[in-house]
Amino acid sequence: MTVILLVRHGQARFGTSNYDRLSDLGERQARVTGEHLAREGRSLAAAISGALVRQADTARHALSGWDPELTAGRDPRFDEYPADDLFEAYLPLAVTRNPDLDRPMAELQADPRLFHAALSAVTGLWAEGAQPAVRQGRASAVESWQSFRARVTEGLRALMAASAPSDTVAIFTSGGVVGTATAHALGLDGQAAMALGHRTLNAGITELRYGRSGFVLVSFNGVAHLRLAGGETLVTYR
Repeated sequence: MTVILLVRHGQARFGTSNYDRLSDLGERQARVTGEHLAREGRSLAAAISGALVRQADTARHALSGWDPELTAGRDPRFDEYPADDLFEAYLPLAVTRNPDLDRPMAELQADPRLFHAALSAVTGLWAEGAQPAVRQGRASAVESWQSFRARVTEGLRALMAASAPSDTVAIFTSGGVVGTATAHALGLDGQAAMALGHRTLNAGITELRYGRSGFVLVSFNGVAHLRLAGGETLVTYR
């Protein structure tokens, strides 16, 4: 069976003007992850990342010490869902259900509990197909859950079509993609996919296998390699 290693990106610069770049800790998490995979004897036939900077840089740092050197290609099908668009589209509706979320984005981001509640609410509404409450003409610009799920699963199928049954491939991506791929393997719905994605840790490793019966989940969100390398200081959600 083909082995698929889904690696969530390292810690990014959450709460800054440019989230899409790794923090110093995120770079270290990526290097530790690459060293761990090498120690495990993982022989990667291919590596790929989404097109986002935090995903591609996680791949670059993780693979920097590999011999022979391995460079990850980029495939935008493994990009994260458009979180900023989803907050604009669904936060007004989420506030009607939970008035405590009626706060400026900076205030939500400053409170981990509130931000998690807001993110869960807006992605939950998105996954259930609620009507987005966006400005005139913007609704069509918001990527739908169905479109997101389709591009992730299409990316997985294309990668499997290009791989041999004995190959191990690594995908450096984001939590929403990891959750969606895991839910696809388990036959779960969009709400479950989002819930799984919200529980992924930076540089966590999820292993799927692909064979005649389709995708099978082997392990989810493993971070023992981070704890062994640096204890809880290396284990982060954002």
